[in-house]
Amino acid sequence: MIGIKYTTFLLNLLLLSTSIFSNPNTLEKEILNIKDFGAKGDGLTIDTKAINAAIDACSKSKNAKVIVPPGQYISGSIHLKSNIILEIQEGAEILGAPVGIHAYDDPEPNQWDMYQDFGHSHYHNSMILGENLENIKITGKGTINGNNHVLRDNKYGNGDANKLIAMKLCNNITIEGVTLKLGGHFAIILNGCNGVTIKKIAIYTQNDGIDLMACSNVTISNCEIECIRYEGGQKVGGDDAIGIKSDYSLGYALPCENITITNCFLSSGCNAIQFGSETVGDIKNVKVTNCVIEHADKAGLGITSNDGSIIENIVFRNITMSKIANPFFILITNRGRAGNNPKIGAIKNVLFENIECRDVYGYIKNRVFTSMISGLPGHHIESVKFKNINMTLRGNVDEFDADRKIPFHTKYTPRSFGKRPSSGFYCRYAKNISFQNVIIELEKPDVRPLFFFDHVSEIDIANFDSKTCSEENGHIVLKKSDTIRLAKSFGWNVIKYEE
Repeated sequence: MIGIKYTTFLLNLLLLSTSIFSNPNTLEKEILNIKDFGAKGDGLTIDTKAINAAIDACSKSKNAKVIVPPGQYISGSIHLKSNIILEIQEGAEILGAPVGIHAYDDPEPNQWDMYQDFGHSHYHNSMILGENLENIKITGKGTINGNNHVLRDNKYGNGDANKLIAMKLCNNITIEGVTLKLGGHFAIILNGCNGVTIKKIAIYTQNDGIDLMACSNVTISNCEIECIRYEGGQKVGGDDAIGIKSDYSLGYALPCENITITNCFLSSGCNAIQFGSETVGDIKNVKVTNCVIEHADKAGLGITSNDGSIIENIVFRNITMSKIANPFFILITNRGRAGNNPKIGAIKNVLFENIECRDVYGYIKNRVFTSMISGLPGHHIESVKFKNINMTLRGNVDEFDADRKIPFHTKYTPRSFGKRPSSGFYCRYAKNISFQNVIIELEKPDVRPLFFFDHVSEIDIANFDSKTCSEENGHIVLKKSDTIRLAKSFGWNVIKYEE
């Protein structure tokens, strides 16, 4: 007679076995090799049909993955499906098909495309695309290469692509390990996606690296992203390494929130990390930590609200920047490019902590700009804190014009505002701005003050130092600004300037 305890043990063992064999996640994946679907991988044959057939079979299976073995696979538009793994193995390269043969899908219609660039508005004219999908993983140590055929200017419905990877309204996305080259308008653009992991990838492209458009719950980690355009071996331009945005291409506003960017190396011919310019939906809860930025010919860290977005709860921590034209750039404009008649947006609760800025100069276009915080009359930027900041600036300016009118306009680039009347920070229409443990060194003399505050209230400066400045230049200028608190910043002149 079998005892009750032994019977219970056998029953539990049976249930466990049933669970194991009925759960596909515990089983070894079925391998779907694209060569078994007809791919040649010879660098000559167009393998689009075979790759899409393997992805389609993977999506229908309960437990499979598509592998791309070593070889060169020329492809037009690859259609992602739900519940797939696409593994591009080391030594494998998917190459963009030539232009002019209608290898790619045409751009889909979009009645809202007047509110953002063409590339933001249309997703089907891409090399790899997906819409309304879930559970997608692109992985491996191989390469996806636009091959100088996926180009930013391919946008007129002629069967060519202008984006490398584009996904819209998808959930649970992982992109891991792969290398992306020559991505056209965007190497990766995601719109309205939730639950995104991008890690250990490399991007080498001439335009935007990663654009998060109205995405939520995203982690980007351990990535190397270079977005610089070369001509004759020389750096001549480029675009944003990482863009955090929300546009009107869906016909409604969605937030971009809960974003983590960490342990990344970024290099840009434009902005390294940029909020905007498209800022229709609110952007909040973003953390950028432990990153190295080398080259940013506009802003190293830029935040702009142009189309009504409320941008708040943003943290930049433990970041090293060099060869940057403008370290910090925070701006509100009243552009309002959206179909929902947006009000003017807001920027508040931003922390910059443990940041080192050295060799502050944009070498690609040979330019440099003072860090700037710029709100609008009646729309002040609020609660921005700089803590433990070490900046080495070039200086070498021999004129100071306190009366210079810094324009208000809908442009959103640092250079569009011209020379600022200060060397360290220029702040206007802002409230509750704090500088704690900030060191600013100048390589060469600069007659401008280190700080210029215009219509700013509640200014806190504590433990501020600059061994290379002379006191007679007036280090802090207040123009229609009030309530400044100085602590442990001995010797700094405060000059109140009235028009």
